[in-house]
Amino acid sequence: MSNENIPKDYDFKKEKIWEQKWEDEELYKFLGDGTKPRYIIDTPPPYPTGSIHLGHVLNWVYIDMNARYRRLKGLDVLFTQGWDCHGLPTEVKVEETHGIKKMMFQELNSESIVLS
Repeated sequence: MSNENIPKDYDFKKEKIWEQKWEDEELYKFLGDGTKPRYIIDTPPPYPTGSIHLGHVLNWVYIDMNARYRRLKGLDVLFTQGWDCHGLPTEVKVEETHGIKKMMFQELNSESIVLS
């Protein structure tokens, strides 16, 4: 959405008011204390090697809608963002972007190692 598409009378400051209300009410807080039935959504990590497209948005909207529905039904929902912890997709993207390969880097470093 560009600025041209945003209605002229839209007040962005109201977003902060709502965010604060949700924060104050702990609306999205996972309690984990057993007072409500738990519903845990284990999201897969994002794969950062491609450009974001509507397919990514659609997949996350499905998960977000599920979390919101479960909260409305009174469940204690844990909905955390998945993270790329192992680094392989990032490594592949760096190699692709900069035209390098891991072997080139290893060779460069091995030449600079001085054994005593």
